[in-house]
Amino acid sequence: MSRLHDLNFFVKLFAAFVLMLLAWLAPDWRWGLPFAALCLLGLWLTRVPKLGGYLKGAALLTLMVMASWMLNLLIQGEAPLAALAIAAKMAARLVATTALFYFVMETSSPGAILAACSAARLPPVATLVLSLLFGIIPMLRDEFERIADAQRARGMEIDDVGLLRKLRFALARGVPLLVQAIRTAHAISFSLTLYGFDLSRKRSTWREVGLMVEPRMTWKDSTR
Repeated sequence: MSRLHDLNFFVKLFAAFVLMLLAWLAPDWRWGLPFAALCLLGLWLTRVPKLGGYLKGAALLTLMVMASWMLNLLIQGEAPLAALAIAAKMAARLVATTALFYFVMETSSPGAILAACSAARLPPVATLVLSLLFGIIPMLRDEFERIADAQRARGMEIDDVGLLRKLRFALARGVPLLVQAIRTAHAISFSLTLYGFDLSRKRSTWREVGLMVEPRMTWKDSTR
């Protein structure tokens, strides 16, 4: 499965968009739920890292989406079973969408994204946006986990508690996470300035980028 992770970033992104469209075109929950389950099974078969954390988030997302949609539809006078069917369809769509792009995000390193963008001769702004978008989200997730570890070290019980308290503690991590995101953005901008990043200058890459992205430069290439 490691070669699957080395697929060109744009191939994975295109496949994710196509499968996402299929998920959103599913007529009802009887098609949407099995499709979402297949997407989750695909994550497990391809051994995407940190799958357990994603599954917890997906379960929480499913509960929140179904509860909010059912409440809204019941207020509008929809029958309970019909409201449940619509809520399940929306939850299945969102789970499938997040699963597909989680695969793209977790199997595409910033270097591989830069190599694919450079090989495609994308404008520097587009290259920068894609690299930061798919690179900074895992960084913020790791920071979120570090904040949780710091809360545990200070004696805050965040594991064996009820759902409402977990949500409250999760919201409490938002402020330090926002501060760290601003610091990270400042560090990235400072690094770009320090290394003379210029939007008008085209970049090149030493990687072989085709259907697959070569993970490293070979000895044959280095002797040319």
